[in-house]
Amino acid sequence: MRSMFRLAIFGRLKMRSWSSPISPATPLTARRNHQSSAPVAILGGGVSGLAFADAAGVPAVIFEKEDRVGGLCRSFESHGLYHDIGPHIVFSGAQERTDFMRALTPMTRHKRSNQILHRNRFVRYPFENQLSALPDSERDWCLDTFLNNPHRELPAENMLSFFLGVFGEGITRTYLEPYNRKIWKLDPVQMDIQMVERIPRPPDEHIVRSAAGEDIEGYTHQLHFWYPTDGGIESMVRGLAARGKEYVDVRTQAPVERVEIGSSGEFTVISGGSRAHFPSLVNTIPLHELVPRIRPQAPPDVIEALHRLRYNSIHVTVLNVDEDGLGPHFAIMIPSPNVSFHRVSKLDFLGPAYSIAGTSTLLAETTFRPDETTVSIPKEVSSQVIQSLEHLGLVPADSVNFCETRTFPYAYVVYDLHHRRNTDRVLTWLDSIGILSLGRFGRFEYINSDAAIATARAAGAAFAGNHGPTATPT
Repeated sequence: MRSMFRLAIFGRLKMRSWSSPISPATPLTARRNHQSSAPVAILGGGVSGLAFADAAGVPAVIFEKEDRVGGLCRSFESHGLYHDIGPHIVFSGAQERTDFMRALTPMTRHKRSNQILHRNRFVRYPFENQLSALPDSERDWCLDTFLNNPHRELPAENMLSFFLGVFGEGITRTYLEPYNRKIWKLDPVQMDIQMVERIPRPPDEHIVRSAAGEDIEGYTHQLHFWYPTDGGIESMVRGLAARGKEYVDVRTQAPVERVEIGSSGEFTVISGGSRAHFPSLVNTIPLHELVPRIRPQAPPDVIEALHRLRYNSIHVTVLNVDEDGLGPHFAIMIPSPNVSFHRVSKLDFLGPAYSIAGTSTLLAETTFRPDETTVSIPKEVSSQVIQSLEHLGLVPADSVNFCETRTFPYAYVVYDLHHRRNTDRVLTWLDSIGILSLGRFGRFEYINSDAAIATARAAGAAFAGNHGPTATPT
């Protein structure tokens, strides 16, 4: 099952008509014995849950465990500045997706200025489009092994063999292999090609011109992007949530304790000691959080498949400094295995609302495996980031004004060689019991916010077609 979601599930959901929206959200304590009259429960208030509710246009109850909606698209305030869980940018190959997100909050357009730090020198991203920035011997190696590539005609059986076939030995070994090993915490030979199979092979002419010193732009669909003018990416979330406020009951600080499935297929959601009943249920919380809460329990092979699904967690460190060596750039990729974080971004690039006069504000991202035996505490991570930035020559340690680290358990889906089989087994079982799962960790697919919103809205529209919406999303 390779599709992002299956709309057919809604053809089996109970058909009822709903004529009046439920009342606006009230404190959870005032709803202890609430018996829902909404046709659908939505688990998780990230962009997928909000987008589904908006497009469905029927009374719905969203259960969100945090104190506000947004999920991975929440933003956090530090000393008057907002930052995301890693820099979220708004772009899409589908213009209608970009237009929809831009309409949710005021945004500013930016031109990409990303770099790769290699051997203490900046190489413009994508790596293969500025080979002239490399030392002569590496430049020649990358060019020669790209043009004379014995891997080109071989089948791509994993991520590493794909990179070798498309880019050759030099580009792969110099940048692509070490960077991907670092961010995924897994050897690329142990990863499949789902994430990379659509990457086009750059024309020979572009690589030759790149090695000769010409400016070549790659991945032009990402060359320009949009970002909220103020408030971080969460300002877009607030715009999305506002679209359904008249008919969606958003319950924050309401973690789902259990989901019971009745003999007739109805769902009972237990949260905060209260029970609410629904004919339909849509999930957007991580599969690892949902499946263990379902009763009756999942079959043993589903539990085994779930336990085999890999993902990475992330430390996000924001720091303000008096001086830095990042130049006028936005994001700097760090492939070196001797540095803990894989990317550092300069938030000032995003506009005056993300800058303090006379200083620079940086955001470093450090992935880690949740099953690691020793996981650094935030204070230790902050210290490591400062030391690494100084070691790289990017930030003097004595110029740091403040430094804070937040940790998030779910960040990246890892596409190991068994990802597709294990994911399909879990989703097929959920489908069989009438639960549609959406979103990055609900589908267990590494999708960006534009795809998460678009697929959820399509699913919501299908639901509306079966249930007769009481509101008309635009």
